[in-house]
Amino acid sequence: MKRIILLFTLVLALGACENVETYEVVNNDFKRNYDAAWNLVNENYCFLGYKNIDWDKVYDKYLPQVEQAKDECEFFDIMCDFVDELRDGHAGIMSNFDRHASMYRLEADGTVSPNDYISRSAVAAYLVDDRVTKNGYTYGYVNGENGRKYVYFNYLDFSKNLGGVDLEYISRLIKGNDGVVCDGIIFDLRENPGGAVSYGIDFAGHFFSEEKIVIYTAKKNGVGYDDFTEPNPVKVTPKAENNWSNIPTTLLTNRSVYSTANIVTSVLKSATNVKQVGARSGGGGGMPVTHYLPNGWALIFPENVIYDLDLNHIENGIEPDIEVHISRQDEIDGKDRILEKAIEVLNTGF
Repeated sequence: MKRIILLFTLVLALGACENVETYEVVNNDFKRNYDAAWNLVNENYCFLGYKNIDWDKVYDKYLPQVEQAKDECEFFDIMCDFVDELRDGHAGIMSNFDRHASMYRLEADGTVSPNDYISRSAVAAYLVDDRVTKNGYTYGYVNGENGRKYVYFNYLDFSKNLGGVDLEYISRLIKGNDGVVCDGIIFDLRENPGGAVSYGIDFAGHFFSEEKIVIYTAKKNGVGYDDFTEPNPVKVTPKAENNWSNIPTTLLTNRSVYSTANIVTSVLKSATNVKQVGARSGGGGGMPVTHYLPNGWALIFPENVIYDLDLNHIENGIEPDIEVHISRQDEIDGKDRILEKAIEVLNTGF
């Protein structure tokens, strides 16, 4: 904060010495921006009611800090904590000198979300003829029981659409060089932070045989916490080529599956040939919108909510069909228990 220092020189009548007092005047512009941010969230954020956030209490919590902030950097730090009160990975704030994206990873009971993470090198140990493309995708075969062959591939993020040589190679694996389609697919979404929703929905079309409503969206349209537009259906369009809707598929998830990847998880749960294996996905069921404060800083948070087919929120993640976790000892030993369970599910059939 730019502090205005007013120097008052008091010349004492009884002597020649000067008594100089320094008064620090708090820049009220911080409070103005704080009030603007609070009001924007109060009127437009789509999850205040769903998450039972006492937004008035949040205002009272940070107001004294705002009023005592000494400079812009301190005010920015306060606003970062303020944004984190939303408990939303789609929320953030950006100034002209720094940016903050909320990386909320706490469970409802306040504990840190487990990663259920396994290294890519550990995954590769399960694969036959595995390859990593220049875009970072890992593909390969997994041997099942009784000569079964499953195709494994991961999708690192949805910042780009799966296509070109990547799609060509995975399709070749699925179809097989001899024209015999593989016995199952293991689709690994773990550690996928999201990306473009349009790419995610387009990709999901590989697993559907007909056009189908898969999610609903609604937009905040009033100051009340429950003021939303009517849910709008979103459909998936099946792929005419490279359609895998008749191939048993296991979808691997952990708590680091966010945003668009979380939406894709919800979408694929409605596909008849897909079973989700692993941990509950990380969540993220809102579409972020950017607002600007009086000082020019950008405040980002969701206004549009996404529901599943039963009109339930997906903000807190998608529960798996078969829950499996990876322990710290598993990580050390290079054991991918989630992948192992996926293979077992394909071996026994749905």
